Amino acid sequence: MEPAYDLMARLLTEHFGIPEEEITPDATFEQLEVDSLARVELITMLEDRLHVTLPEEHGDATVGEAAAYLDGLVAGRPDQGRAAAPVGDQPVAMAGPAR
Repeated sequence: MEPAYDLMARLLTEHFGIPEEEITPDATFEQLEVDSLARVELITMLEDRLHVTLPEEHGDATVGEAAAYLDGLVAGRPDQGRAAAPVGDQPVAMAGPAR
């Protein structure tokens, strides 16, 4: 199975037109100008491809933190990503304020 980071980067490039060189593990979704509608679309695509259910809350996670959380979900260890991407005591799947 494709690692979550690679899948996310591919989807951001292919479906949302974000240049590949702008997508880094440290980039936030806000920096990539991924608005709230695009985040919902991305979440839906990730859920379908990875066969997971993601929380709806959004926070300040980077692409790398979100990918680590997804990899933890896929591996059956949802708490793995929680330490990398917390918002209060809730895990984060996507980041950035709604636009």
